[in-house]
Amino acid sequence: MDWEQMPVGAKYFGASVPRTEDPRLLRGHARYVDDITLPGLLHATIVRSPHAHARIRGIDRHAAQAHPGVARVFCFNDLSDWMQPMPISGAAPPSLDTRLGIRERPTPQYPLARDIVRYAGEPVAVIVARSRAEAEDAADLMEIDYDPLPAVIDTQAAVNPDSPCVYPDWGDNVTLSFSHRLGDPDAAMAAADVVVRETFRVQRYSGTPVECRGMVVEPHPVEQRLTIWNATQFPHFVQRALVSVLGWPAHRIRVVAPDVGGGFGVKASSYPEDILIPLAAMLLGRPVKWIEDRREHFMASIHSREQVHDIEIAAMRDGRIVAIRDRFLVDQGAYNPWGIVQSYNTVAHMLGLHRIANFSADVRMVITNKTPHAPYRGAGRPEAVFVMDRAVDRLARALNMDPAEIRRRNFIT
Repeated sequence: MDWEQMPVGAKYFGASVPRTEDPRLLRGHARYVDDITLPGLLHATIVRSPHAHARIRGIDRHAAQAHPGVARVFCFNDLSDWMQPMPISGAAPPSLDTRLGIRERPTPQYPLARDIVRYAGEPVAVIVARSRAEAEDAADLMEIDYDPLPAVIDTQAAVNPDSPCVYPDWGDNVTLSFSHRLGDPDAAMAAADVVVRETFRVQRYSGTPVECRGMVVEPHPVEQRLTIWNATQFPHFVQRALVSVLGWPAHRIRVVAPDVGGGFGVKASSYPEDILIPLAAMLLGRPVKWIEDRREHFMASIHSREQVHDIEIAAMRDGRIVAIRDRFLVDQGAYNPWGIVQSYNTVAHMLGLHRIANFSADVRMVITNKTPHAPYRGAGRPEAVFVMDRAVDRLARALNMDPAEIRRRNFIT
């Protein structure tokens, strides 16, 4: 069969396929958000909380507003007509919700903090000026009176009865919990020859894209529409959030994702800036650019991965694994923008290639005073692979068996 006549799947399976997207990028011809300039462009910076947990007693912005080049300083009250909780993704389908018995508490996050900040980096104000430098200089003049509150910064300590509560009316720090069972893990554990128990910690990660987050917003006051260039993986998320906030039909909000500059999930969440910068541009009637710097990115863009697993693995003397029992915590940070997604992905992928009939998982997602936690590069799956592989290695050691051999005996063939 001629190459051109081959089915697409057969044509590319096992073939060395030249990449077509690289030359433009390698030659410096990419068009990232920060490459976009418009006439009359203003620049925004975000004033962020330096505290992990604090009450906002007052804000004095007079000196910042009077600084040369500053067009406007926006605080919560200036934008209160549009301040509503950020959208949440990742709701479980009703059938899964019923099966798992999901218990969930909402964690409403507003684009700007109103009375309390819950993580270092949470937006408190927006300053728009002629240049980024002038906006940052004005930010240094903002006088914000914070009353620091006890901060919860350790995943396991967050579930202790005497831990401070990030949301005081809850009485604890658990935002979501559920359980999943296959077979009878308790009976299998009791009948096993060997049971190994271990605690594994998966550290917190932050993705580092080539270009941090950012956007340019061009308002069209006469037509009452917006054009937004946004370094996002999901333009429709940005559009959907603004449709909800502004009450506009979707066709009046055009979101363009140019060369995004890397993401892997970091740019797949809804962020406060996606609301704040369009509002600033709309109210000022001029285009506004905001580019996140690297320090901001580590503070304010989503983190991921942080889990603590208390896992038991049971086997017979011949190396046959008969049961897994896992109790784990997910450190969700201050807010939960993606619901059950990461924790459920971890549970769903925990057994991996292993042929195990008895399994239980008890999951608690806990709130702490850290940057919010959301899907990144695998979204809960790498955590499952790490924990399961380490548990099997520990079992092999307890049985004095080659780790490769114990896998051979338990992998699905």
